Amino acid sequence: MQRRSAKIQIDRAKVLITGASSGVGEAAASLFSARGASVALLGRRMTELERVRSLLSGTSIALPVDVSDEESVIDAVHRAARELGGIDIVINAAGVAEAAEAEHITGDAWRAVLDTNLSGTFYVSREAIPYLRESGGCIVNVASDLAAMGAPGLVHYSASKAGVLGLTRGLAVELAPRIRVNAVCPGPIDTPMMQQGLSAASDPGRARREKELSVPLERLSTPEEIARSIYFLAIDGTFATGAALHVDGGTSAA
Repeated sequence: MQRRSAKIQIDRAKVLITGASSGVGEAAASLFSARGASVALLGRRMTELERVRSLLSGTSIALPVDVSDEESVIDAVHRAARELGGIDIVINAAGVAEAAEAEHITGDAWRAVLDTNLSGTFYVSREAIPYLRESGGCIVNVASDLAAMGAPGLVHYSASKAGVLGLTRGLAVELAPRIRVNAVCPGPIDTPMMQQGLSAASDPGRARREKELSVPLERLSTPEEIARSIYFLAIDGTFATGAALHVDGGTSAA
C-alpha cells in the first residue's frame, strides 16, 4: 500500500523551480530559500539564473534548461535530484505568451506556446515523479485566470493554461495518495513579461491603467503574492490535491 503524503518540512525541503530567472519563479525561489529550503533554479537564461542565485541565502543550484525540449528537461531534473539529494516540491512556473489574433497565429507560434506552457509542465512533472513518490512530495503548477476565460489575442495561451489545469487534475488523481498536485491561477501580474507587453502599446501608461481597471481589485498582483499562494499549496494545504487556487483579484468572478 502506498504511504500517504505528509506535511513537508520547509527547512529540509528540496525544491525544483522552472522559470526561476524572473517573475513568479524568481519570487518563489526567494521565498522558499528564505524559509530554509534548498532550491534548484531552472530557466533558459543562465546569466539571470546566476543573478537570482546570488540573492539567495541558502543552498541553491542553477541549471540552464528549455522546458519545451524533452531531452533537456530529462537531464536537468535528474541532475537537480542528484545535486540536491532528492526532490520534495516541483514548481512549474515557466511560461511564455505572445499576443496575436487567432487567424494570424502560425503553427510555429502555436507550438511555441503549447510546448513551453503545457508540454514543458508535463515533462518536468513526469521526470520528477519517482523522486516525489519517494519523498511524499508535491507539484504546484502555475496556470492562469485565462485557463477558465477568454481574452482576445491570447487563444493559444488560454488553451495552454486550460491544458495545465487538465494535467493538474489528471496527475492529482493518478498520483494520490502519495503525491499532491495543485495549480495556482493568477490574474494579471506585474512581471517583466507583462511590462514588455504593455510597453508595446502606443500609450504604455494608459495601457497599464486599463489593465489595472480590468481587475476588480483595480491593480496588478505582485510576483510575491503569487509565490505566497504557491507556498500555501506546497506546505500548508495538506488536504488539497487537484485544486485550482484563483489568485486573480476577482477577474474570474467578474
